[in-house]
Amino acid sequence: MVLCLDQNESVFDAISLMADVNIGAVLVKKQNAIAGIFTERDYLQKVALRSRASRDTALLEVMTSPVITASPDDTIQQCLETMTNCRCRHLPVVGNGELLGILSIGDLVKSLLDDKQAEIDQLSHYIAGSY
Repeated sequence: MVLCLDQNESVFDAISLMADVNIGAVLVKKQNAIAGIFTERDYLQKVALRSRASRDTALLEVMTSPVITASPDDTIQQCLETMTNCRCRHLPVVGNGELLGILSIGDLVKSLLDDKQAEIDQLSHYIAGSY
């Protein structure tokens, strides 16, 4: 499940939700379409450093838009390259015009580490002759 808020909700609503569920970003929707993404970085750069009031600022005013997305067919490597190139840490996955999920850089790094550990385990079993 991807947490989303309406573009007219306040920054305070977004940071409260993000703190409650310990996430670093929330998607912003206009009706049923993705309108943007609001991240911790957006909060720091566009709200806190500009002394804006979180309760009086709508997400529409400070979200990042347009949103860079991945497709379900993208590899982990492609997603990491996209994140590196766009300097973002969250990547919504969209297939056939439908939001399927959101990846964080932590998700991708964990997946890579799990893959490498499985490879190490396989090689260790092979070397030990227990394959």
